Amino acid sequence: MKNSNNYIVLARKYRPQKLSEIIGQEETCKIIEGSVKLDRIAHAYLFSGTRGVGKTTLARILAKIVNCLNLSKEMVEPCGSCKNCESIDLGNNIDVVEIDAASKTGVADVREIIDNVNYKPVSAKKKIFIIDEVHMLSKAAFNALLKTLEEPPIDVIFIFATTETEKIPLTILSRCQRFQLKRVDTDLIVSFLKEISKKEGFEIELEGCNLIAQSAEGSVRDSLSILDNVLTRGNPVRIQNIKTVIGLSDNNLVLKLLKALFEGDPKVALDIFEDLYSKGASVKILSQTLMNLTYHSMRIKSEVDIESLYLDKKILETVEFIAKNFEMDFLIRFWELMQKYINEINNCFDEKQFFEMTIMRLCFISLVPTPFELLKENESIKNEDKIEIKAKTNKESNVSENTIKKSNDAVTTETISNLALEPKPKRILEPENKIDVKINNLARFKKIVDKIENKSEMQIAHHLRTSFKLVTIKNNNNIREIELENISENKDSRKILWKASKLISEIQKERWTITLSSRKGFQSLKEFEGTIEKNKIIEICNDNFVKKILEIIPSSEVTSIQELENDKLKKREENE
Repeated sequence: MKNSNNYIVLARKYRPQKLSEIIGQEETCKIIEGSVKLDRIAHAYLFSGTRGVGKTTLARILAKIVNCLNLSKEMVEPCGSCKNCESIDLGNNIDVVEIDAASKTGVADVREIIDNVNYKPVSAKKKIFIIDEVHMLSKAAFNALLKTLEEPPIDVIFIFATTETEKIPLTILSRCQRFQLKRVDTDLIVSFLKEISKKEGFEIELEGCNLIAQSAEGSVRDSLSILDNVLTRGNPVRIQNIKTVIGLSDNNLVLKLLKALFEGDPKVALDIFEDLYSKGASVKILSQTLMNLTYHSMRIKSEVDIESLYLDKKILETVEFIAKNFEMDFLIRFWELMQKYINEINNCFDEKQFFEMTIMRLCFISLVPTPFELLKENESIKNEDKIEIKAKTNKESNVSENTIKKSNDAVTTETISNLALEPKPKRILEPENKIDVKINNLARFKKIVDKIENKSEMQIAHHLRTSFKLVTIKNNNNIREIELENISENKDSRKILWKASKLISEIQKERWTITLSSRKGFQSLKEFEGTIEKNKIIEICNDNFVKKILEIIPSSEVTSIQELENDKLKKREENE
């Protein structure tokens, strides 16, 4: 006889059965509810989002709503007691077919669906195909599905779920009603975990729920899986047990490690890591925790409200200490390097060795002064120089005055001050013509964009030529800044700026940034290139040889000039 009391994990036991039970996706639920009330149910839906936010759950609930025999239009919720609702819950409804695209990726699997589509529903109102992880289908399978998806029979609905929308062809996306499910807020997960723990008869502190919710990164399923593991450690649930489950065996050691890294002490940092590693700390989770603590320090330094950070007293003291004693530029650099190193961990042959090398790299990079620190040093040096110059000037002015008194010459105060400044004469430079500066900047900007085009980044080069006017190019302490005015209504033009600045930095082998300005720009590159083209045409039309050709051919004119391919190649080689 089978045991009927088999344990069901929390993620399955508390899976929502109605729209009202889904947390964090209120907007999507409201749209689905409205479409049912108005009888505007689409023939194809796509639910996308990160893991554990309710994609498959929503698909099943929608299948129940559509097929529920006792559905009320006033309260759009499946009854859960009719034969259709019960059979869908049990997964044995012949008209609701759930397919895992990760294991059935080929054309043959899709052909089965297409053949099945033509048959009427047996017991349900609508025949529903739920395809999970739809992005895993092959290109041929997607193509086979296209026509059926565009015009399915009136009693057929397709529901797709995916974590990677970008892998799905646009032809499929355009045939679906799409819903992007959000990561669930930490507050909602905390209250949900508290409620589940109470139902299970366990006591858990609010701080413990916060810790689990933050580790879950917006995934309800992940939070329930962690809670499932935690509850096996005994009642009441202790914070230390939660930290052990998550992979942080000792919070104090992690905080000490963070301080050692920021202070650039590799010996202390390596000793602490050795202790953490021997206690079973996960290298990846440890890296993420260090990044999170750095992020909290940056929030405090930016004077962002810290009440929503859910930090205990010791962590708060540490991140406040870091925020107070280190510049924002240093914190940003540390976070970026940690992000880079975390991405490399998956490809290394020895995690422990890799992380020890990371510690040494971070410790020694902390000894390199940031731009802010260099600025401060430069300012102090300038101040010292000013004091020294002032002292020399006073001394020399006294010598000059004594000399003047001895010679009994009539000398004015202005002459004395001029004599005092004589040892350090300054060359007075005439200010450059503002228009010449702007033209030089445009020519410089054009060379950069030409290099981007040579890298086959045509879209970026096109937007930089046509969508912006150049305001100025600045040199700010080893950082070059291109200031642009946006003249295009195309929203895509703004999206390329970050990639463009990164590309320019790679090409120029120094740091470049691009900023949008409210100031008026001088010209766009397209206008500038047009002006150059006109000047070239005027110049070439004045050539005697060209004049004769224009006289020979009636009503002829020079409309454009093109370089020969050999000349283009030479220029490209010179630029490279």
